[in-house]
Amino acid sequence: MIQLLTAPMFGTKHILGLLYVVILVVVGIKLLGNNPTKRKILIITILFYVFEGLKLGYMIYRDGSYPMNHIPLHLCSMPLYIWPILYFSKKDSKLEKYALATAFTIVLGATLAALLNPGNIIGSNESWLPLTDNYLPWVSFTYHGLMLMSSFYLLTSKLYIPEYLDALRSLVFTFGLMIIALIVSFTIDQDYMLLHTGNGSPLKPVLDNSGQFVYTTLMIVVGLFVIGLISFISTFIYKLIKRGK
Repeated sequence: MIQLLTAPMFGTKHILGLLYVVILVVVGIKLLGNNPTKRKILIITILFYVFEGLKLGYMIYRDGSYPMNHIPLHLCSMPLYIWPILYFSKKDSKLEKYALATAFTIVLGATLAALLNPGNIIGSNESWLPLTDNYLPWVSFTYHGLMLMSSFYLLTSKLYIPEYLDALRSLVFTFGLMIIALIVSFTIDQDYMLLHTGNGSPLKPVLDNSGQFVYTTLMIVVGLFVIGLISFISTFIYKLIKRGK
């Protein structure tokens, strides 16, 4: 019998997981309402830390040690840093503008990438049953559902109004996290953001043929470009929808 490394993409488990995320987003947006408050930002921030804690706590209990490859230095870890900044930043300050751009663009992009290609979060079981064998996939889908909900909440509450300049603003925090991830990756031999060994990266052949420096530099450049492109496209769509109303 062949043991699957991950459940198939867009198989029954994946589709049900996406449906669960949609329900989570709809219910979450409904409960939060349209009125932006610091209290709601704090609630979202706490939820991110709760589910990150549920994941790490389970892994530590299961393995007896901290999972070094799960130090929060991945792109999906951005909410753990940017939402506290958003909570403590002053309204209409430059810091808030940069934090909002990042909280929307980066978090949305990372979420869509993870949910549409869930190889790292869906687990090997082809079914969600039994639930006891799907604890980590459930936590991961819930965490990414929270990421998607938080991005939409910024729009529905009008806390964030997309601007074309946000394509650049969102890169500041992202580039900073990339540099930290790169340093830690080389220091403890991990692969945060695929910047070191490139396992699973479509640019892995560049590492094999052209070496570490070229690969890592190209990954950073391509990553920042894609993030900027996501910001530009989402802003264009937002303004197009607003113009049509």
